[in-house]
Amino acid sequence: MISIDNPQIHFTSTSMHPISHNVLHPLDEFVFQTMLTCIGNKRKLVGHIYDIVETIRQRLGKEKLCIMDGFTGSGVVARALVPLCHTMITNDLENYSYLMSRCFLNTPTNVQQSRIAHHITYMNNMAISGPYFEYGIISKLYAPKNTNDVKIGERCFYTRENALIIDTLRKYIADCVEPDLQTYCLVPLLIKASIHTNTAGVFKGFYKDGELGCFGGSGRNALSRIMKPISLDMPIWSKESYNGLCYNRNINEIIDTVEVSGQFDVLYLDPPYNQHPYGSNYFMLNVIAKNEEPEKISKVSGIPTDWNKSAYNSKATAIRDMEHLLRTGLSKSHYIVLSYNDEGIITTEDWAKIFEPYAVEKREILYDTFKGSRNLKDRSNKVVEIMYIISSKK
Repeated sequence: MISIDNPQIHFTSTSMHPISHNVLHPLDEFVFQTMLTCIGNKRKLVGHIYDIVETIRQRLGKEKLCIMDGFTGSGVVARALVPLCHTMITNDLENYSYLMSRCFLNTPTNVQQSRIAHHITYMNNMAISGPYFEYGIISKLYAPKNTNDVKIGERCFYTRENALIIDTLRKYIADCVEPDLQTYCLVPLLIKASIHTNTAGVFKGFYKDGELGCFGGSGRNALSRIMKPISLDMPIWSKESYNGLCYNRNINEIIDTVEVSGQFDVLYLDPPYNQHPYGSNYFMLNVIAKNEEPEKISKVSGIPTDWNKSAYNSKATAIRDMEHLLRTGLSKSHYIVLSYNDEGIITTEDWAKIFEPYAVEKREILYDTFKGSRNLKDRSNKVVEIMYIISSKK
């Protein structure tokens, strides 16, 4: 059944309450811990997504589900769905997202957690007192030599002090942290590096005053966030028992090859909506994670030229790949839950054609838009997130 024009989902009601960071809930600590700052993360929508998947679970009559999240991003949706699954499979094209999943969905042993806590404490002491590593990539390429005296031509993504902290802690992780614990120590650094940055949310450019890099820009915006010294948080893990599998691939490739016992129950998809790629928008996180100076970078922002390009950032290839993904996905999964918004490059008319072979239900959710980036300043104040629930026709 296609109900594209009906904003109401046809699922039966559920007694489960939506997860909300405004309401006390046992999942809050795990789900809503400090997370990666990125456009499109579903922090405000996870309650709606949880309700949809919980109703699917009831419909299938299963105690626990096998769920795959194909575009994991910040990982907040995967974390929110953990109580509903016996197996959580995550995938994302970006390395920083893959690391997020490995950190939060592969729960370390108690002994490992004690060692991680030791390293986090040690690194936070280093962040305060040093000694600092002064020859790192971030200090060299992405921060001024003096926070209070920025020169023409200097990139200004971080204060000098935070750049030194990032480089020092990244070197410590590489040199001193046990290999099996490095991801658990690196991810807290990536999260704080995404927060305490001289940008409005993406790394395409940094705040300036005229042609000169300037912390907070001409309006001196968000200085408390930008200037605050980086300090790491200890990761929080779920108490649930489940199997977490993490991949770092193109979803259209991995969906053909990933193997589970039987079918997926739910394939959750949150593809890029527009022409602004995550690979370039968040290149800094991959630079920090890789810990190697890029060979070639752009002149102004220092973006490496080898960033990942997704087919979902172009309408011509997005429709083609989405048709393949839905066709292959439904050969392996009972349901696909697809999140998209009304500003996406795949239009409502496009979706109507794409969905013709399938049974489709939908829910519309109105929420505030992100407008911090220069290329998003003309956006509407509100955007509609559309949740499509897709299955094979009976």
